[in-house]
Amino acid sequence: MPATDPRQTTRRNVTRRDFLKRAAVTSAGMTALAVGADRQRASGAAPYPDWIPASPKPPKRGGVLTRASAWDPPVIDPRLTQSVGLFQFAGLTSNRLLRYAFTDEATGYNDLTLKGDLAESWQGSPDQRVWTFKLRRGVKWQNVPPLKGRELTAADVKYCFEQYAKEGVQTFTFQEIEGMETPDTHTLRIHLKTPNALFPQNVAESVTVIFSREVLEEDGDLKKRLIGTGPYILKEHTRKVRIVLQRNPDYFDTGRPYVDEYVILSAPDAATRMAAFRTGQSDFLPVQSPSEVEAVRKTNPTALVQALTPSLAGFGVALAQDRSPFNDVRVRRAISMAIDRQKQVDTVFEGHGIIGWGVPYIYYQDTRPTAKDLGPWWQYRPAEAKKLLAEAGHPNGFESTLFYYEYWPQMTSQIQLVQQDLKKNLNINVKISKLDYTSYYGRYVDGKWDGMAWGFQSGHAVGLDERTYVYMHSKSTKNFFRVNDPVVDELTVKLRQTPDRAEQRATARRIVDREYDQVLRMWMPFGSALWLFQPYLRNVAGGLMRATAGYGSPTIARLWIDK
Repeated sequence: MPATDPRQTTRRNVTRRDFLKRAAVTSAGMTALAVGADRQRASGAAPYPDWIPASPKPPKRGGVLTRASAWDPPVIDPRLTQSVGLFQFAGLTSNRLLRYAFTDEATGYNDLTLKGDLAESWQGSPDQRVWTFKLRRGVKWQNVPPLKGRELTAADVKYCFEQYAKEGVQTFTFQEIEGMETPDTHTLRIHLKTPNALFPQNVAESVTVIFSREVLEEDGDLKKRLIGTGPYILKEHTRKVRIVLQRNPDYFDTGRPYVDEYVILSAPDAATRMAAFRTGQSDFLPVQSPSEVEAVRKTNPTALVQALTPSLAGFGVALAQDRSPFNDVRVRRAISMAIDRQKQVDTVFEGHGIIGWGVPYIYYQDTRPTAKDLGPWWQYRPAEAKKLLAEAGHPNGFESTLFYYEYWPQMTSQIQLVQQDLKKNLNINVKISKLDYTSYYGRYVDGKWDGMAWGFQSGHAVGLDERTYVYMHSKSTKNFFRVNDPVVDELTVKLRQTPDRAEQRATARRIVDREYDQVLRMWMPFGSALWLFQPYLRNVAGGLMRATAGYGSPTIARLWIDK
């Protein structure tokens, strides 16, 4: 891109103060426009494509990409958090052994093909207990101290996995490793304690980034610096202000990335983010409703739109089911039946949401589940719910608390509907607390709460093992919903030891049925995530369970600016 391009001269040095000042001019007007827009009711998914094909044109080098983001990382140590606030850029500073297909490689929205990232090939033993990865040669750490561009070796990956096993949210996955060996500088052989046919998916998850020994040993943690082998170098990270990434000229995927600089501006206010997109200060904008899309398109008619059709729900009511009253399955079932999920779909998500389920349906059936598929406790039956709660010893209801973070504006409305349903139908008085992102994330993930939480399953997880064994086994460090069910433990272990796809589907179905019957995770309706892109962006599409600028941030290495 030539130096006279206006994107270079007007946006490269933008500060958060300038950004907020400019966005404030239009934020109030955009809020009014969004509220006043006609509310659309679609019968199924949103009336927008779920896939934007890769551009057939030769890509261009250069330019600055900017985004206003709602997410601010609580810490930048990938061992200690799997927050989208971190992985919106950690996926660009660092690589994994394996990855999923990028936009310009994928056959479409549902393509979950595994590709080599740092590894160029991989193979499992017949018993699925030993996995061998052959690393690419010539991959260099970023040319900044203390790495100074030295070559990546198998010993680096071994060290990283050993550290993941010692502490943090990743421990459960990596403590499954019995031992590792490096027969040569570019071969890593991993021995697992038990068979796991799904292990390649585990090391392809966006949170399994490879970090360096030198930084951890010099600093004692990874909270200050993030140095990897990825397409971008972290130039600046100022909490609640901005993140600046610069192109890594020594990236092993020659010629990429195409964009020279990526700036992520902290903008927790939704109206500010919308105004920033409208005025060209932000290149991406995720929203949750068709009316918001149409509000933007009234002033930006050429904006590209992609609807990420959900294969699962991201959020639900998490109950402290390890203590009274939520350790009683009758209480959990009563609460679930007292919530009118369809009303949330029709109002909060303007008719384009899903009722809500946890394990992606693509792993156990061919079509999206209906309310009937989810079993009796997912139906709205307030009279039966009241009777069941009385049988559990709570005829007059009880009091509880619920805390949440507002990931998008509609979330508050959704939680208030849950609060109203529980009061009206069961006389359960729920006191709601809205927290900032860091406070919410820490409290929820650390399990330092009683009562209820607006719980999540992290958007990074694509693989079946991560969505079942890692999130539901009673001993897992990622078992945020506090599931403790011996049947689920047994089934999730069986699933990962099953290489046959048909048997995997059958076992996954049994896990799902058990989850719904025992109301182990109370999923709530979820809408299609609608992403708006500026019209000059190419190769921007997100894939199944993976948005472009969140956990799917590595996609940005293949994105380019056609301007």
